[in-house]
Amino acid sequence: MFIASKKSSLRLFIYSVCCFLFISYTACTVSLLPTYSAELEAQITSTSKMTDMLYLEIMDAPDDKKTYSVYADKYREIETEINSILLKNEVRPKADDFIASAKALKEYFVQAKEDHKKRNTLSNAELLIYNEQLKALWKPVLIEEMALSKLKY
Repeated sequence: MFIASKKSSLRLFIYSVCCFLFISYTACTVSLLPTYSAELEAQITSTSKMTDMLYLEIMDAPDDKKTYSVYADKYREIETEINSILLKNEVRPKADDFIASAKALKEYFVQAKEDHKKRNTLSNAELLIYNEQLKALWKPVLIEEMALSKLKY
């Protein structure tokens, strides 16, 4: 009788441990990514359009109107938006990769702006290269945010 009760207790214990592990495994999720933000995705899309528009406008302008001073306000507006996107990612938990992409974008944008400011005018070829490089840097920033919208938490 004592042996039967010991076997029952052992079975109950093993069953309880298995149930606990199963429930723990299925109930817990670990998220290593930030949550999706539709507002941030819209801001990224909008600011990337502003960047594209800036360089297309400069390329379309006559040579005497391609000076930095004509476009300084637009450069500042875009840089402010990029700073805002970067800040929003810096305060998000688990957004280190997102921060790295936004920082790379900001650094290149500032470099392009400073080059235009220092040289005062840029050729269409230079403007095209800056625009294409910036589009390439905007792409991962947008893709990262869009990918979050597809996750199921």
